[in-house]
Amino acid sequence: MNEVCDASPPMYRLTFRGDEDLLDAVLPLLPGGVREDEDALVAYSGAPFSDAVLALTGGAVDEVPADWKQRKMSAGVVIGGVVGIRSPFDRESGAPIEVVVERRGSAFGSGSHPTTQMCVALLLELEPGGSVADLGCGVGTLAIVAAKLGWAPVVGVDRVPVAIEVARENVERNGVDVDVAVSDLAVDDIPLANVLLVNAPPPVHERVAAAVDDRVRHVIVSGIVAEEMEDVVRRYTGFKIAKALGTEDEWIALRLSC
Repeated sequence: MNEVCDASPPMYRLTFRGDEDLLDAVLPLLPGGVREDEDALVAYSGAPFSDAVLALTGGAVDEVPADWKQRKMSAGVVIGGVVGIRSPFDRESGAPIEVVVERRGSAFGSGSHPTTQMCVALLLELEPGGSVADLGCGVGTLAIVAAKLGWAPVVGVDRVPVAIEVARENVERNGVDVDVAVSDLAVDDIPLANVLLVNAPPPVHERVAAAVDDRVRHVIVSGIVAEEMEDVVRRYTGFKIAKALGTEDEWIALRLSC
């Protein structure tokens, strides 16, 4: 009698850390893409990773079950005990508001980065009511959170087409009304709203600050480090720091109000 082997072949998981430059270099070598997992980047492959990938990332490789359902070990993150942000591959968090977002390719913003989490924490302190614009929305996480909290209308823009493609999928996945579009904040008109979510580097803040008018009541600022804070805040004329958050590695998030 022949024995039947039903064991699935292993899946290889690569865990590493890096910036956008590293991702640009390594993504062509990772056809399965890269996902954010807390403060790390993770890639999966059915075959061992190449020496080139390992040399570029300096990451750690381990074997995991081939069935993605068996890999659902994380519940994502829960912010303020209210908003849970997770990927479709994670188990439910049990938070009152569940946001499910997927990242693909070079698109950023799954919710695992501390700047995203701090922006959500600052938004939670405001009473929902009025419009929100997520400027540099990535895959739409902050815009989706705002819509689920009850803000409306909500718009999001990003200069990366793949980010907006994924953001539209995430908006549909979460069943919210958010209008997302490709727009380069360096040259295009700045969408304004009662609350601006600007998780972006200082040059973007400079242009947003120059466009702000009396429609804007709050600006949630992030994507900056401590040494950049004074100059960024100075540019938002008429606004004062209402709340500041920070991390040990010097990422800063602020709520500016007028």
